[in-house]
Amino acid sequence: MRFPNFSDLDEEQLRVYGKAPTDGAILVVGPPGTGKTVMAFHRAQRLKKLGQRPSVIMFNKVLRKYSESRDGVAPDVPVMTMHKWVSNWWLKAKLGRAPSEVDDKWSYDWHAMLSKTLDLDDDDPRLEKLNWGHLIIDEGQDFPENMYFALGRLLERLRSCGHEPRITVFADDNQRLAAEKNSSVKNIARHLGIASEKDRVLFLSKNYRNTKEVAGFARYFQVGKTSGTTKMPDRSGELPEVGLFSTEAEMLDFVSRRIGLAPSKQVGVIVHGSIGDVKSTYNKLKHRIKAPYEIQRYFSAGRLALDEELNFESTNTITVLHERSAKGLEFDIVFYVGLERANLDDSGLLNERMSAYVMSSRARDELIVPVCGIGVGKRIPDGLTVLPRDGLSICRYDGFGEIADCVNNILTTVNWREPPRESPFWDRGS
Repeated sequence: MRFPNFSDLDEEQLRVYGKAPTDGAILVVGPPGTGKTVMAFHRAQRLKKLGQRPSVIMFNKVLRKYSESRDGVAPDVPVMTMHKWVSNWWLKAKLGRAPSEVDDKWSYDWHAMLSKTLDLDDDDPRLEKLNWGHLIIDEGQDFPENMYFALGRLLERLRSCGHEPRITVFADDNQRLAAEKNSSVKNIARHLGIASEKDRVLFLSKNYRNTKEVAGFARYFQVGKTSGTTKMPDRSGELPEVGLFSTEAEMLDFVSRRIGLAPSKQVGVIVHGSIGDVKSTYNKLKHRIKAPYEIQRYFSAGRLALDEELNFESTNTITVLHERSAKGLEFDIVFYVGLERANLDDSGLLNERMSAYVMSSRARDELIVPVCGIGVGKRIPDGLTVLPRDGLSICRYDGFGEIADCVNNILTTVNWREPPRESPFWDRGS
């Protein structure tokens, strides 16, 4: 992880570091590339120096592994997934195993946990053990709303008994991967009791990750303005490329050739589809990759600790992973593959737009979106219709193989599903 030093922080980031309240709850909102994860650790380091007990909560195991190398910032602060933290926290309070939802063992029953804590007497020693110190939650929009409701009520309950739990949340509405299961920044602030306190809701706006061209492409998919107006990057680069292929084999050959032309890079191959599609893409691609590049993969694998094997420090690495595991990561070059599998009737256009927004903004320098199953007279995949039309000039379209000379004819048959006119993309004044 490329981690800025304290001297590199801008004015907005310094406000989060040095001027944001250190008691109660605060919410930091910002688009991709504005340094939310960076500031989570810088804030943790400051809170540690102030004598607090910060813990940084990551959205998933991959992001936890990715953040391990952070140039000595907050080296002694615990970093874990929310699932692991809740389990430890509940056991430490001697309340047994944290209850799970009946139909999902990986989701905690926050209503049951809240009810149990509210039933404790004010002088019950377990309440003191429930005081978590200072919880710093990264990618906060991806956690369920009932969690924030419970944490907000617990803040009040523990304070009334003389304890001082604290919480900082970093979030972005536009980076939710499942709007119906995730939390909006508005509701996070409301449940934590800070919706009307301007000094407790802070914004980051400057994009330091992407080139102007990649950021412009990602902005096409931004679904709302609640995360504030993004200040575009200073760096320029190549236009993102949408590659059209008849077959998956052609696409994978192209990916391997393109990687071979870009030595000493960190490459992400982000897969839209199922875990099986991630495994298949990895297995088919690894036979095409030549030295000096090394290829690695991550998918949920039960007890296999695949996250511990990941190398995010070296160059000449290719990481193949599912889009849900790519949150918070960044690579020099990103291939976002599998959009031909998208079924808008099943998934809903909102989720597809948010996924495209998050995945395209993982690219520091180059973004390539290959789409397979394309041909003259063939049905246009739903995933292609979500992408920007050629006339907007924010990406280029190239055809390969037998359709190399047919791109313009194919594009004229696409029924583009453009963002609504109230979308930030059409707001030229921002």
